[in-house]
Parts: sequence; C-alpha cells; structure tokens
Amino acid sequence: MTQYCDPPLTTVAQPRFQIGQQAMLLLLEQLHGQNVASGSRLLDSELIVRGSTAAPKR
Repeated sequence: MTQYCDPPLTTVAQPRFQIGQQAMLLLLEQLHGQNVASGSRLLDSELIVRGSTAAPKR
C-alpha cells in the first residue's frame, strides 16, 4: 500500500512468520495442559525510512 503514497510512508516491518510461530507455540502449550502465563514476547522489527521522514529542523 505504501507504494501508492506520495511521499512514500515510513513503516515498521514486523516479523509476521515469527509472530505466528510464537502464537502457535503458546496455543500448543495450552492444549497440552501447560500453564501459559500472560506476558510479552519481544521480536525484532525494522524501521523502513522513506520519504515521509525528515531530519529535525534546527
């Protein structure tokens, strides 16, 4: 979608495969009767800087 914007938008690329993988592992643990504590999982993401981001004005 960002390819249709002018200026091109800065976005954050998220590791969709790893997000799905972590979700499935948690689901399988629950299905096997394990007590899965709520919490956070940290995965790397990437900032993709495009034309909508500029250096700060002085």
